[in-house]
Amino acid sequence: MSPRKLLNLGLVCWTCILYVHTSQAVKEENILTQSNFFQTLEPTGEFMFQFDGDEIFHVDLQLKETKWRLPQFGQVASFEAAGALQNIGVLKFNLDIYEKRSNYTKAKSVARDDIHIYTEKPLVLGEPVTLVCLATQFFPPVIKMSWMKNNEPVTVGVTETVYYPAPDGSFSRFLYLATVPQKDDVYTCSVEHDGLLKNPTNKFWYPEVPSHTSHSSKNIICGLGLAFGIFGIVAGIALIFKGRKNMNQARGH
Repeated sequence: MSPRKLLNLGLVCWTCILYVHTSQAVKEENILTQSNFFQTLEPTGEFMFQFDGDEIFHVDLQLKETKWRLPQFGQVASFEAAGALQNIGVLKFNLDIYEKRSNYTKAKSVARDDIHIYTEKPLVLGEPVTLVCLATQFFPPVIKMSWMKNNEPVTVGVTETVYYPAPDGSFSRFLYLATVPQKDDVYTCSVEHDGLLKNPTNKFWYPEVPSHTSHSSKNIICGLGLAFGIFGIVAGIALIFKGRKNMNQARGH
């Protein structure tokens, strides 16, 4: 059973998860997405906003704080964490009801061994780089991801993201590792999920510098692309929140 079929039921008991995914077209080519869920598993919930598939912010439900994906976003907009906590509270209330109605029916976990490892910038042996491990196409949003270097667990320099929803109802997650690769190193991203046929499922990465590559020119192109991308997202966020503010003021009059 695919994640889309599971989520079309509105409620899935794994134990249980109640998931809400709404979208609003800002322009024809831009989509603002609000995604939040509550479940009886860990993590128990999540509240986040995306713009064209990129995270704008999420709310840390434990600290009750808004966490902006990039500092620039928080400079042009604001979001009160209390609103997210209210949404999660409503989901929890509804989940308790639907869980009983479903007679605590358990659904099969879904996951594909679709794991990718890549670097954030062109690799130069002996220089710092960030490795990215991406796990996709899994449901429910409960997954364990970890790094190993030369078969030894690595915890220093490791960070991870929240769960990112896909249109089909599945989720993705990124795991980062700041490291300095050397020749003959072997990096492993280990992923565990109840829906995988093999637990853990490992993806290997070997430091290989591409031949005949102009790193300087590629870095300039990547840097320009990133700068324009950030500018576009910041401008879009500012317009979104300004539009919502104007709408609320108009309603007040």
